[in-house]
Amino acid sequence: MAIRYLDWAAGAPPDADLLAELARVAAQTFGNPSSLHEEGARANDLLEQARERTARAIGCMPSQVVFTASGSESNNIALLGLLSRKRRGTVVLAGIEHPSVYEPAKLLAEAGFTVKLVPAESDGAVSVERFSEALDPSTALAALMLVNNETGAIQPVGEIAEAVADASRRHGRRIHFHSDCVQALGKIPLHCGRLGVDSASFSGHKVGAPRGTGILYVKRELPALLRGGGQEGGLRPGTENVASIWATALACERRALGPEGLAPARALRALLVERLGRIPGCRFAPAEAAREPERYSPYIVSVSFPPIPGEVLVRVMSDRGFAISTGSACSSRDRKRLRVLQAMGVSEEVARSAVRVSFGYATREEEIEELADELAAQVGILGRSLGVAASGSR
Repeated sequence: MAIRYLDWAAGAPPDADLLAELARVAAQTFGNPSSLHEEGARANDLLEQARERTARAIGCMPSQVVFTASGSESNNIALLGLLSRKRRGTVVLAGIEHPSVYEPAKLLAEAGFTVKLVPAESDGAVSVERFSEALDPSTALAALMLVNNETGAIQPVGEIAEAVADASRRHGRRIHFHSDCVQALGKIPLHCGRLGVDSASFSGHKVGAPRGTGILYVKRELPALLRGGGQEGGLRPGTENVASIWATALACERRALGPEGLAPARALRALLVERLGRIPGCRFAPAEAAREPERYSPYIVSVSFPPIPGEVLVRVMSDRGFAISTGSACSSRDRKRLRVLQAMGVSEEVARSAVRVSFGYATREEEIEELADELAAQVGILGRSLGVAASGSR
């Protein structure tokens, strides 16, 4: 049975030609980029070409690109470098951050930092005013993702970057502002240099590259926690995976888009929202995602059919040949996965029922139609088995 894959936010299917390119480079460019001989120089040349191409795709200088093993590692490097400082302070982040930001922040708290969590509003976006109020004279780092991986809510990163810069000037202490941009690359127009952040994280496998390569944009020097080599500006020691980095650079180039590139995805999302909205008991999380699509990623829709548990619906749909998820793949097997939706004020019943449908550049209209038809059928069957009367409430 062919799987209709609608979990692109967890990982995009790799482009076949990029897999072939990875294999070619791995076989032909096997030298260590740090070595001084000819094979090393050849590998280093390709590495720097990849850095230049990646920089053009994300809108920065090549010297500001650091290659890592994943978006999660990029987030960890940006946050945990604070541990190398003797002076502790405050870290401010949104309550809707990905686990790879939220969990390192917990480590910082254990090490003596004060961590402030700013909840999102009911629409899934963080208030500029509330975030700004959390910044104080002891703030060392602030973090806000650009696109939420569970709801698709686009966050006011540019406005908050201005607030962070203003707080830095008023308090006479530089505040590092980091943004997890993993769900933004290739999904909305993006330019790091204009975003106003000091660092940003990306992941190759979200845009069609093979797994195993992440990107960290660094505008200004970061304290390094990892030790053992001078690679990647000393931030990420270890021999670079040149073949995977090269494939990732090509994928970033391929997926970088302007506003005009959003039209096909917006049409698919509108179809999905319309079809899901016909199913009795459908609840969009947040509700505004159905009414104000321009404020959300055109590639992510979070929907609930309470009281049907999200995990049950995901497994049933998988048996029927559809791949969807309950949210972040990094916490899908963790009961703490409700954190993001509950940080927006979503009730526990709706949060436990939530499933995420996400698609990408190769998704077809018929896949959306087939998904909606099967969801309607399975929600009806599960609802009857649970003794739920179809209320049609939204």
